[in-house]
Amino acid sequence: MGQIKLEQKPRLLIILNRFVIGGQAVDTIPLAFELTKDFEVLILFGEKEKDEIEPEFLLNQYPGLRLKKIPQLRRSINPLIDFLAFFRLLITISQFKADIVHTHGAKSGFLGRLAAFFSGVPIIVHTFHGHFFHSYFSPAISSTVAWVEKIIGKITTSAIALSATQKNDLVYEYKILPAHKIHVIPLGFQYNSSVDAQTLRSRFRNKYGLQENDVAIGIVGRIVPVKNHKFFVEIIKTYQQLRNPNAAFFIIGDGELRGKVEAQFLHEQIPFNNISINAINRVVFTSWLQQMDEVMNGLDIVVLTSLNEGTPLSMIEAQYFEKPVISTNVGGVKDTMIDGATVILVESDCLKEFVEKMNKLINSKVLRQEFGIKGKEFVKSKFSKANEIERTKEFYFSLLLQKGIA
Repeated sequence: MGQIKLEQKPRLLIILNRFVIGGQAVDTIPLAFELTKDFEVLILFGEKEKDEIEPEFLLNQYPGLRLKKIPQLRRSINPLIDFLAFFRLLITISQFKADIVHTHGAKSGFLGRLAAFFSGVPIIVHTFHGHFFHSYFSPAISSTVAWVEKIIGKITTSAIALSATQKNDLVYEYKILPAHKIHVIPLGFQYNSSVDAQTLRSRFRNKYGLQENDVAIGIVGRIVPVKNHKFFVEIIKTYQQLRNPNAAFFIIGDGELRGKVEAQFLHEQIPFNNISINAINRVVFTSWLQQMDEVMNGLDIVVLTSLNEGTPLSMIEAQYFEKPVISTNVGGVKDTMIDGATVILVESDCLKEFVEKMNKLINSKVLRQEFGIKGKEFVKSKFSKANEIERTKEFYFSLLLQKGIA
């Protein structure tokens, strides 16, 4: 589609669950920055959790964006607070006179789309970064969430899925929306730095006391049930029985289950700390780290143990930074890699196979390098930020044309 020239820019209002370190912000903020060339953009976001960190570095990299916090928009469910959040969203959307409201995340997706509908917004869009239809809640709650999504889908003009697998789940397995309402636009990844990879690697490894022969294995993300850190502890326990002294493990992130994961390490008599690797301690909790380029360069292998995933940004980042990944085969994971060439897939909870394949990567620097080179080539070809920006613009303008706005 060619570029459409309008007398004034369409008004685009983006709603995020929270402005915190994670795939949602890392993908959306650079995209929103580029969209300001063609749209008037306002970003609304909710209150972060105590264990989360706002990614201020993104605002430094992409200056001039208009963001506004809605304090009542929170992850926890509280009917009174949620009503106040809806009311604040309703007022803000009406005052902004949005042509498009685009929501991201479950809570903001429900309240934001509802507020947009009652504000008379002509185009209501939602991106499914993943879904909550299994592994997050009990079966009863998961069914309720799916039912709510089906209802709110009736006032949704169109939706974006980040992969073909995700679209297939939404359309055929859970029947959330019809196929014609869902467009696949893969997220894009870009990275700009004046610091070379070796310097970044040295910074991370010096900070945590890693020696030259240490092989650093990291899991990145919120410490919540769906990420299945319990399985990661079992992997470490099983691997340490092989008595390879060079393996060092990092838990990068934080969350509600951190205390339980630490208790599991204590129960298994596996030493850990939040400071550094040494001869006795081979596990470090880093909490949230903002410089992911430094983290990815410092690690040697990235692990995902999730029970459910949409499009895991940490897997895309790892491949871009030439790091092999070993992951459970869930959700949209298979759409973000080449099995056996850039990533090794293992079925969920196959502990023995997971450890065996991880051990092969640990013991072969050449194999890790082969995976890394192919991974970077794959990410650069499939997850181009420029492609995501262009396809998103085309998507928005096609909806504007359908509504007679452009």
